[in-house]
Formats: sequence, structure tokens, C-alpha cells
Amino acid sequence: MKKKILTLILSLSMTTVLLAGCGGSGDDTVQDQAVGDTSGSSADNSSGAPAKASSDGDQITLRFAWWGGDERAEATLAVIDQFEKLHPNITIEAEYGGSDGYHDKLATSLASGTAADIVQVDPEVFPTYVASGDYFLDYAELGVDMGNFDEAYISLEINGRYDGKQLGLPSGISGAGLLVNKTLADQIGLDFTQPYEWKDLLEMGKKVKEYDPELYLLSMNKEYIANLIVFNYAKQLAGGTLIDADAKQIRITQDQLEEVYAYVKALFDEGVIPPASYQASYSGDDLQNDTNWIEGKYVATFTYISTMDVMTAANADVEYYAGQIPKLGSASEAGWASNTPQVFAITKTSEHPNEAAEFMDYFFNNETAMETLGTTRSVPPTEKARQICSDAGLLTEWTMEGANIAAAMGGTPNDKISSTNEAKEILFDAVESIGYGAKDPATAAEETLKLLSGLVE
Repeated sequence: MKKKILTLILSLSMTTVLLAGCGGSGDDTVQDQAVGDTSGSSADNSSGAPAKASSDGDQITLRFAWWGGDERAEATLAVIDQFEKLHPNITIEAEYGGSDGYHDKLATSLASGTAADIVQVDPEVFPTYVASGDYFLDYAELGVDMGNFDEAYISLEINGRYDGKQLGLPSGISGAGLLVNKTLADQIGLDFTQPYEWKDLLEMGKKVKEYDPELYLLSMNKEYIANLIVFNYAKQLAGGTLIDADAKQIRITQDQLEEVYAYVKALFDEGVIPPASYQASYSGDDLQNDTNWIEGKYVATFTYISTMDVMTAANADVEYYAGQIPKLGSASEAGWASNTPQVFAITKTSEHPNEAAEFMDYFFNNETAMETLGTTRSVPPTEKARQICSDAGLLTEWTMEGANIAAAMGGTPNDKISSTNEAKEILFDAVESIGYGAKDPATAAEETLKLLSGLVE
């Protein structure tokens, strides 16, 4: 059975696309270190009883494994050096390198009990480890201060919370947001700083057209409409993800999906967004090159936190801010989800879990460490760290605001079936056909569900 579990872990980790984060640290150019070195096997600390901290006692060594590029390694090594100077009896051995093969080595070392004390893990792979073995300690039981984290953010499974236990802590935050051209919004009299619903965007769009028929409320294309409007509106309406992947059942009904598509049609028909024929020239992640965006003819755009700076750089002549994101008033599901590029976990085989926890407490909560790490693992995971980075000029104000808004939403991430490229292409095609008037919302909804059913079976 253990061999089957290990084989499953290795298979899944090899096929998972690793999230390298943002902030210029996505390259894997560092010389590979020995991740999961099998020398010196540690005793299992599965009792859960914390060992006595030895910050001022015997010399101890911790191993810390992660992947990433030169910038990430330099910052992480600097934080390790800071911590070691404060704790002369603790040595932290860095095991770092590229992403290739990292999770294969980690899977082997976890199964054999030789994993590093602290490990960086892809959040898409982490559930496999949690389901197949009791490998990680609960940060809460170790006494790590998690007060700087937004509870709605770290409580998500993808960010490390499993059955009430905080088995991992997020390294950063990524998610969707609304970037607002404040200069234009103020001229028209639109305010995105207060909560609003999806229907309010239609009214705002009418106000924009009354102000100037040449302007649009939102810069969008079919991919962004599907990923940021269809998915989130649908999750709010259905009370969960489009598909229950575990039960292999489609959760959203045809009537609900038809309502979502009718909303998309209204966005096109009422000129809230540009025509489908115009959007086709700026598909995918090319919205920053839209001449209307560059010329300041959009009030706002749904985008991603990691690309807000790219969008603002395309038109630097106006003032920006991150706006609130819409939610149905009756929705129990927030829809909008944010997740981390990586999680950090303390392994149960660590001989010094309290000292490992002490280092992670420093890593996440010390102001000097926060500034040193900066954005090397994407936008920082806590509001305090984001403010420190903003004050240091490492993070723009709108990116910080966008991350704060996203973290507070606490929506459920998309299910693994509807997140596939096949499923997204189905939604892209449906949005495009509605935009061109080739299909009405009812027909598009019926066909979408039929095609998604083929992926569920």
C-alpha cells in the first residue's frame, strides 16, 4: 500500500505545473542543492508535544528546502542570516534550486522520513501529501503567531488549512481584482470603493455612455469575461464551484448558467464592454496593448493582482486605485478566490519543531524579514508585509489594495475539472458566440452543460 501511495504522489507531482510566483523570481537558474537529502534521518515527532525551545541552549541544525530563482534565493538566505545572528545556537541549512524534480525528491523524502525540517510546497501538490500521509505539523499547536494573516485567506484549504489544522502557511497571494482609472471615474462620478452588485455595473455602464459614447466602463475580452465574470458570478449563484469534482456532478443548473450568460449578453448589448469583434484584436493577456486602454477610454478593468502594474504602465498619465469586486447580495459563496503560489510546512520528522516554528514566526512576522523578502514570492501574504513593501517602494498602492480586497473575500477556488483548458475553452467559445449574437443565453447554457458533462464522466 505504501508503495502505491508513493507512486501516486510521484505521478501527481511530476504532472503538476509548479507555481513559481511573481516579482521576478520565476526563473530556476540557481544551482540545484540536495533537496530531501537522505543522510541523517530524523526521529518522528508525531506525538504533537512541542519540544523545549533551545534558542539559547545546545547547537542545533535545521534544514529548509525551497525552489526558485536567484532573487528569491538571495532574499531567503539573507533572512536566514538575520535569524542565525539572533539565535547563535541555530544553524539553518539551505536546500534550494530549480523546480525541476523538486517534488519528486520531496515525495521520496517524506515517505522515507528524511525530509527537511521546513519545506516549500506547491499548493496544488500539497493536498496529495496530506491525503496520503501524516507528514506535517499544525502551526497553531506550535504557537506560531498567525494574527497578521487574514483569516478568510489562510482558512482556505489551498492556503494550508486542512480539517481545522494549519498544516501550511501561504508564501504570498495571487488572485483577481478590479483596477480603476481614478481620473476618469472621478470625472464621471463613479465610486468603486464601496460594495456593489453585478447589476450595478450595468447602471454604471449606462452612466459612462451618457457621459461620452466613445467610452466603456470595462476593458474585457472573452478570456477575462469567462475567467473573471462567468466563473465568479456562477459560483455566487450556485453556492459553490460549477462542478462538484469529488462527486463528479455538475452543481450549476441550466437556469443559473442561463442567468450568467444573460448578464454577459447585457454587457455586450448595453456597451458596458467593447464589441466582440473589437476584443478579438486583444485576446488572452494582451489587454494592456488595447489602444482604448492606452488612450484612457476605459473606466476600469477586471484583471489579476500580478498584472495590475503592467496595466498601469500602459497608461501612466492617470491615477489608479484597486476597486471592490462585485457580489450578489443573496450569495453565501463569495466566488472570488485568492490563493498562494507556494505553502511552507514544518515536517513531523523534524527533531526541532519548536525552533523550526520560531524561524517561520520570524520569516512571516518580523518587519526586517518582511522587507528583505519583498515580493520574491509574489505579493506578500499579510497586509502588514504588503504595507511595509509599499512604504519601501517595492509594491504599488493599487497592488497592495487589490491584495487586501482579494484576501478578505475568501471565495472558493474553481474546481479541478472546470479549471482545465478543455473546460475553459468551452466557456470561451460560449462567451464569444453570445458576443457575436450567434447564440442566445439559453442555447449557450444548454450546450455548455452538455460539453462539461463530457468532462465529468
